[in-house]
Amino acid sequence: MSLLVHILILSISFSMPSIPSSWKAGIYVADADTGEILHNLNGDSYFRPASTVKLLTTLVALKELGPSYVYTTRVMADTAGGRLFIAGAGAPLLSAEHIRIVALETAASLDPGSSWDLFWDTARFFSESHCPGWDTSDWSKTYCPPIEGLSVGDNILQLIISTKGDTIRVFHYPPLPGLSIENNLVVGGRESIRTTVEGWSENRPILILEGSIPPDTHLVLYKPFAGPPAEFAGMLAVELEVAGLNIDHVLQGEAPDSELLLQTSVMFSDPMFVLLASMNKWSRNMVAEMVLRTASLETGSDLASTGAGCDVAGQLLRDLVPSLTEFQIADGSGLSRFNSLTPIHLAAVLSEGIGSAAWGVEFLATLPVNGVDGTLKSRMADLPAGAFRGKTGTLSDTSTIAGLLTSSSGRRIILVIMLEVPNGHTRTARALQDNLISWFWENY
Repeated sequence: MSLLVHILILSISFSMPSIPSSWKAGIYVADADTGEILHNLNGDSYFRPASTVKLLTTLVALKELGPSYVYTTRVMADTAGGRLFIAGAGAPLLSAEHIRIVALETAASLDPGSSWDLFWDTARFFSESHCPGWDTSDWSKTYCPPIEGLSVGDNILQLIISTKGDTIRVFHYPPLPGLSIENNLVVGGRESIRTTVEGWSENRPILILEGSIPPDTHLVLYKPFAGPPAEFAGMLAVELEVAGLNIDHVLQGEAPDSELLLQTSVMFSDPMFVLLASMNKWSRNMVAEMVLRTASLETGSDLASTGAGCDVAGQLLRDLVPSLTEFQIADGSGLSRFNSLTPIHLAAVLSEGIGSAAWGVEFLATLPVNGVDGTLKSRMADLPAGAFRGKTGTLSDTSTIAGLLTSSSGRRIILVIMLEVPNGHTRTARALQDNLISWFWENY
């Protein structure tokens, strides 16, 4: 091989991919074990973190709650007053199966055929279904479900629409008792469906379907729904009646602080590190917000709220990076456009999480793996599987990524890339991030 070819190869290898001059970029790269800064481009500048803020939420959860923390959602009976209470604990991802099981356990604890009023209690949680900076135009989107102290799954409704046969049929899951569907669909030559989500002020789910769907076909849609606590209680009421109890009314009400209440059943969530893995790998915004609010409740707040959770997260950031205090945290998921962090903040969060002797393994295990799973399943497939574990973030004009890279030499590198780009350029931004990460993998 000629000297000229050698020089050409070296110049390619040591030339980082360029960033368009019209983009705002921040890159911070450091050795995970020594702290040596390997690259710093606007590391102390503030950017919208998008979903990479979930790294901070993960750190808050592991520090304040621990990887083994389990939510306990209790059903209690006032046998003298004929009242049942389902007390919301903020648990995300409770399923219809959870509800069915506690109904059976509750029915077994009480006299068959007895009559009850069922109350849902979310008094420990401040009433805010959406967070600051969440545009109302997003409320009908799958990534923007409501955040409540009692939730059914992740408060997303699955709609199955079919034109097999003579009529348009609409199925849904979970079986929400209060759901109202206005079906204005027609059979047409092409698929053109518009779905509107309403009912926020009424605290009951309303879905309006409009447009056309081709004949002899079916499709699946996913939409958030309003009023999860009332729907949770309604589903429980249905299952209690199937199990042999009579439910006269389903109401909102606070459970009395009385030792006379009989605990009939408890729903246990998955451990926190399992919930965090689901949150990070698939960027589940609802899980992030409930985890952040729970951290505020468990650290002394009178009511669980987004604001109180952001205070906990903010104090952690001040402890980690005392020199950069102009950050802003508005939610735990990154959907809010009010969030503002620097690459150095995210690098410090990663360093603290990965370096923990108590739960560093769990922190790292919650993150998507390049070419393997989650939001990185189809990214950086040219690198060895597991070479990069990190969190992605995307808004219409924002693309971020932050994580741990194990380079070709075996060096562990903390890497943060934050880009603010023109609307519609996030796909190009992700490709650039992947090229940059591959460059650092090869050259370090």
